Amino acid sequence: MRLFRFDKPKSLTQTRKELGKLCSIPNCGKPLTHMKGPGSLKLCRDHQIKDQSYEDGYGRIDRPYTFHRSDICECCGQDINNDIRWELAQTFFGLRLSQEQKHEIKRRYNHGDHEHRKVDGGDDSKDNTNAFCTFCHWVKTVINNDGRKRNI
Repeated sequence: MRLFRFDKPKSLTQTRKELGKLCSIPNCGKPLTHMKGPGSLKLCRDHQIKDQSYEDGYGRIDRPYTFHRSDICECCGQDINNDIRWELAQTFFGLRLSQEQKHEIKRRYNHGDHEHRKVDGGDDSKDNTNAFCTFCHWVKTVINNDGRKRNI
């Protein structure tokens, strides 16, 4: 994992080449980042820092909706950082998790879920994406029968 505060600025030549290019995340509209590092050719600085390569990032460039995930479930309000299961699991397995391991667990636990599926005309924008914990995501998926191919 990278710490964004140690990123170096792009060269003046590179910055000029990218002038006018915008972030690839839907509805963002900000210019590309002026810093080197993961996502520097497709993301603005805000989204670059939210890339999974960085210490607190959950996003993947190939899955833009993942940039809208958070530590708090929009459905049940569970904050993964305050979950008692961290201590229970570490005690049960007899080991302490590193920050990198905790980050990986949080990435897998927190889902970016489409309100309206792409196959039904939805997009990857923040307005169409909910941040759900794994449990609430599955409840929503089953209730809405989201496993189907498309609306008929």
